Amino acid sequence: MTIRFDFSGKKVLITGGSKGIGRAIAEKFIDAGAQVAICARGIEDLRELQNKRGVLAVQADVTKEEDVKKVIAHTVQHFNGLDILVNNVGGATQFGDFFDMKAQNWRDAFELNVMSMVHFCKEAIPHLKVSQSPRIINISSISGIEPGFYNPHYTSTKSSTINFSKYLSNFLASEKILVNCVCPGSVETDSWDKSVQQISCEKNLPPEEVAREMGSKEALKIPLGRMGQGVDISPLVLFLASDEASWITGSCFHVNGGKMKGMC
Repeated sequence: MTIRFDFSGKKVLITGGSKGIGRAIAEKFIDAGAQVAICARGIEDLRELQNKRGVLAVQADVTKEEDVKKVIAHTVQHFNGLDILVNNVGGATQFGDFFDMKAQNWRDAFELNVMSMVHFCKEAIPHLKVSQSPRIINISSISGIEPGFYNPHYTSTKSSTINFSKYLSNFLASEKILVNCVCPGSVETDSWDKSVQQISCEKNLPPEEVAREMGSKEALKIPLGRMGQGVDISPLVLFLASDEASWITGSCFHVNGGKMKGMC
């Protein structure tokens, strides 16, 4: 059975909405009738999705507070309001273990993954307060709960976004703004592609070969036997944004093909 959501008249902003999980979420909301705005750094992908699906596309560097203000202002002005904020943007620009990470790598990760979320929430909340069904949905990661041996700067920031989501759900409960967090497992995203490219350069191997090897190794860790796609995450986001989830806030949901070892 296919669950069909109706978001006609709802105004949605998705950060990092031009690729991967963000794009899958954007397309799902569009199919459900929502008015959708996306922001990202790359203008080509933004234009492509704008021309193809008619989204409001705003180019922005989300690590800059002024750009965040621009995105919110432009979205609210264009749609005359905002109902749903999906904080999806995130990732890392450097990959490796603890000793590979320089101080700047840690600072960059926190600016991208944590502070962008903080700034978007701060700018969006005044507008969400006047919505009839306000939602904030933060995309985090399984690694924020079960870190591995690599990318400690990234996993630490994802732990922070989970904690921030729970704090915000308590803080905004009296305003009836529902805040939840989604933690995907291993999904083929832009960050995954960048990791493939970095290893490809380090080992002087074709990117396709590295991608196949990495994907095969990762699939062995997942009970369902495959890595995730953006379309595996988007239905849950729409459910949390829907009226069916009106008594769900402060929760953290895991979508990882069974990879996570614990239940919490």
